[in-house]
Amino acid sequence: MSFSTWLRSEVEYTRDLADSGWHGAVSAWENMSEEQPVSEVLSRSARASVAPTVMCAGLGALCALLIRRGKPSRPVAVALGLAGGFLGFTAAVAWETRELSSEVARGAWRQMSTTRDSHWLDRHPINFG
Repeated sequence: MSFSTWLRSEVEYTRDLADSGWHGAVSAWENMSEEQPVSEVLSRSARASVAPTVMCAGLGALCALLIRRGKPSRPVAVALGLAGGFLGFTAAVAWETRELSSEVARGAWRQMSTTRDSHWLDRHPINFG
């Protein structure tokens, strides 16, 4: 097998693998959204993220005190407070939606495993007779 033939085969396999992963994720997303609307899950997670956002924003502003040794400048305190709030909100939303994202990842993995098994069987045919 020449290098170009091998490379073409591997590129096609990678494309098939990525495509099956995408379709698995989309089908898992659709199944989850039938059970419970995604907008409801996201709004609930945003409401639950208020406390971590405020706490991390406060910690970010407090870090300005530590950096400037008791003489914080307002722009630094605001910037660190915003950065802390952003990180707190992002982490809280990710934590609250972990069931949704794990189900989507699981669906993608299942489809990719099927494609991988099919590829292996094409390369290593089993003769039952």
